[in-house]
Amino acid sequence: MSGIHLTGFELIAKIGEGGMGQVWKARQLSLDRIVAIKLLSARYSKDPESVRQIFQEARTAAKLKYPGIVQVYDASEENGNYYFVMEFVDGCNVGEWIKRKKVLSVTDALVVAESVVAALDYAWRTAGLIHCDIKPENLMVDQDGTIKVADLGLSLTRDSDVSQPSDEIAGTPGYISPEQVQGERELDCRTDIYALGCCLYQMVTGRRPFMELSDHEAMEAQITSQVPDPRDIVPGIPLSVCCLIERMMVKDRDKRLNDWEAVLAELHRVQKGQLPSGAHPGPGESTMQRKISTKVVATTGETGALPKAPSKESPRMLVILLLLAGAALGLFLFSKKYEKNKAASLPAEPAIPEVSVPVTPPPGGAPTDATKSPGQGEEPIVPKPVVHHPVVKVQTLESTLAEIKRTADDFEADGAFEEGIRWLEQYSGKFARETASTRVSLAGALRRKIDMRQEEGDWQALMKDVTASLISAKYSSARQRVETALKDLKCRKHRDELVAVAGILGGLGTLNDKLLETFAADAGKVVKIRMARGEFTGQVVEVRDRMVVCKTPDATAQVNIRLEDLSMAERMARLLPLELPELYLVKGVTAVADKHYDEALENLGKTGPVLSPHLTRAVQEIMGKQRSDELASDSSCMAFTNVITRAGIEPAPFDLQRWRKEVDERQLTAEMARSVDRAMEVFLRTHSQSTFAANNTELILALQKACGLAIKPAPKPVPAEAQPDTAEQEYPSRRQSR
Repeated sequence: MSGIHLTGFELIAKIGEGGMGQVWKARQLSLDRIVAIKLLSARYSKDPESVRQIFQEARTAAKLKYPGIVQVYDASEENGNYYFVMEFVDGCNVGEWIKRKKVLSVTDALVVAESVVAALDYAWRTAGLIHCDIKPENLMVDQDGTIKVADLGLSLTRDSDVSQPSDEIAGTPGYISPEQVQGERELDCRTDIYALGCCLYQMVTGRRPFMELSDHEAMEAQITSQVPDPRDIVPGIPLSVCCLIERMMVKDRDKRLNDWEAVLAELHRVQKGQLPSGAHPGPGESTMQRKISTKVVATTGETGALPKAPSKESPRMLVILLLLAGAALGLFLFSKKYEKNKAASLPAEPAIPEVSVPVTPPPGGAPTDATKSPGQGEEPIVPKPVVHHPVVKVQTLESTLAEIKRTADDFEADGAFEEGIRWLEQYSGKFARETASTRVSLAGALRRKIDMRQEEGDWQALMKDVTASLISAKYSSARQRVETALKDLKCRKHRDELVAVAGILGGLGTLNDKLLETFAADAGKVVKIRMARGEFTGQVVEVRDRMVVCKTPDATAQVNIRLEDLSMAERMARLLPLELPELYLVKGVTAVADKHYDEALENLGKTGPVLSPHLTRAVQEIMGKQRSDELASDSSCMAFTNVITRAGIEPAPFDLQRWRKEVDERQLTAEMARSVDRAMEVFLRTHSQSTFAANNTELILALQKACGLAIKPAPKPVPAEAQPDTAEQEYPSRRQSR
């Protein structure tokens, strides 16, 4: 499917792609959980300083534990692939929501903004993190309605060097702040405030700022131009919302709202129907151009300019204007009194608004009212779950204890035990004194997890050493290693497994005794015995002095047979029916030495539940290395690597099964397919009669088929009128886009 293999993860589907790289939905095998993996693009991966800085900021972001931030679990590298493992949000992003709804309601837009402000305020206060790429596609809506900020793991801190590979500018043109465009190196949270203002503008208008311009022109416009008042696009948007956007999108960051606390205070005023506090930005100071009211200015308070005097030649018009002004003044005084009474009756904190979240229709069956597409009837009715909003939540001792335990569980689930202990020990929030005993207990539990992880690592290292000795037929060395471990208190957890292994290794020394016992059971019988040199047929008399005493068939002579005189076939024929694990061990190790790997795997798989997994893995590694070495020395195979490399498949290590799997999963572009076709033609011209080509016909045909499908002309599009109008078109499957 992807051609990318990350140890410990199963890549399921690509769910997004952007300037920073690709995003994949994946399964983390060790914890059996769905995660999102972001693979850095080549332009970042090839720059060591960028990789170092990005990983440093990711480690900082991974320490953040907040419900409104997509959690970063890990940052790592494998085979040149730099990647981040993050929380998977099963929902949609705000950009997709806007596309479906065209515009969001003012209530919903303010709820999204408030949730983002709370999350970014936490990130800024806790770790000094700046996102630098706030846009609707990075704002996720979970199934329960929670708004989560994504890609904080790829952000900057207040101390970061913001220079980019190839002198590129970080950010997205429609939302980038003027200081980012101008290449300012010392950024702060005001950069994200500007971008969130652009997002709020798009949510209420459905239009991205400067969407009609090219990327380069849009960035220039953030410095020099303005976007129209939202009320010019969607009439009815409250003036207070427009003024808030105007304040957030001020071009000079020194005149912009200076921190998230100030943004949150103004946001709460707007949610109460009040204008933001302070003076409006001057003409041209904001990227949003606020519309001056066409009503009589004195009644609106939007500007200090006076209305023009009526013409002396129009006395009737003067009378009319005076009457209108009087009526307007009366209405203004009444409304001011009403607003004053209304404000006095409002609670200290506003009620948490609700957010409409897109839902996926139930599979199969007719669509319900909540899942109708536009062609099936009314505007779909969608549920309005309450968004998690920690700002107005009353904090009690009970809720604090629950939050501390949940956070400790998150650290444990991530395997970040040391970080969890530090967080618990350094906790200084509310009720720190009252929660001290609980935090000590939770830290102790995490320490026990560390001890368990260390014990497991020691156990795996021990078994790797023992296995290496056994595969090399160094039985005494393996037995000594196990006996030493039995005396080590650190291995007490695995004592039962060690006793089982020690029993098998000890049994190796009794195989001859068991072999003699089989001859003793044949006393009085005439048997045929396969010797190292020829065969002997005679009657078994007894077993004495570790020898088999026999008589010739005519009973005229006595023959004493020593164990070393027996052939291996005779030994195996007598011992195999006993089904001894130590016997399967010896037989499997012998097969490894003879490079009979199938026989080795069959026998070593019968050595018991403790040894067999380790021995089998060791043999598979030997097989893989040998096969890779053989292929690497085959000139035909080496020539074929030029073909698969053109298909984007990494040849090393040489593994034909992996090559075939990647060919089956890979979707070639037409250009790539033509390149592979030309390379294949050269290969077959020279190596079509080679043993490699004969043994790998299916692989070659599969690659040729993939090329043919890629080069084949695309089918003609189905006319719009012929396409079915289904609920699925209105409600596509939820996916994570990052």
